[in-house]
Amino acid sequence: MLLSQLGAPFLHFQAKDYHPLAIRPNYGTVILPSVFGASYQLTETSLPWAHHLPDRKAIRRLIDEGVPDLYGGLGGACFETAEYYAEKLAPYPTLSRETCIYHPDLQGPFDVAHLLWGPDIFLGLYDCPRMVHDLLDLIARTYIAWLCRWKERVAEGNDFTAHWSHMMRGGAMLRDDTPVMLSQAQYLEFVRPYDQRVLNVFGGCIHYCGRGDQFIEPMAASANLYGIHASQPELNDITKLWRVTREHRLVLLGLPEEYLPDDTDTGVTLVRSWEATRCHNA
Repeated sequence: MLLSQLGAPFLHFQAKDYHPLAIRPNYGTVILPSVFGASYQLTETSLPWAHHLPDRKAIRRLIDEGVPDLYGGLGGACFETAEYYAEKLAPYPTLSRETCIYHPDLQGPFDVAHLLWGPDIFLGLYDCPRMVHDLLDLIARTYIAWLCRWKERVAEGNDFTAHWSHMMRGGAMLRDDTPVMLSQAQYLEFVRPYDQRVLNVFGGCIHYCGRGDQFIEPMAASANLYGIHASQPELNDITKLWRVTREHRLVLLGLPEEYLPDDTDTGVTLVRSWEATRCHNA
């Protein structure tokens, strides 16, 4: 895993570009579900994937048990892996100093709820919304507790942090992949409040795959949000995405250059480096 993670920093070092040299414990999307006791399995072609809990009774028991052991499942493995990285890099002072170990993939609260509950959660939004909220509340509390522990042990701050090949403002990268299947009303009720609780503590950015046109406007208005990573811009209304992010002075992370508008159309000055990921109000 360490050798794999060092691949991208090596290429950026050779290119002498401005990307941070960043690595993470790379256990995929199942980290927080495994902390809650969900089982998972490895595959030959992808990162681990989670097995949903069997039924709503299991979800109710999970809620009643409260915040789990933060070192359960892969939670403890992430801390151990970060310590292993630091140990192996220590004999190389320059590499050790310049390499950022950033927080692993915790998804977002609703994504974790989906991984734990399974597709039945979409019916639960209608026939047992209170239980969905109870689960999301538990996940948000656990998410914040785990990430606080990570910050303490790895000494990762909350002002500016590395994530993937970006240097971003804030201390957390939330994922809202599952919410692309929700309406705006469902996003406002079941997603945004719990994302906001994480942003209130750490600040940061939000990633989503897929089409987010229905929630980009309320998402962009979130407090302590500094950037959006829309990984599939071709599925989105790019004009709307540019307008909304500009209005809220947000950075668009990792946007391919072909989606950059002309300066005259947006009223912004663009930094047209080869990465083409940032814009600043003129």
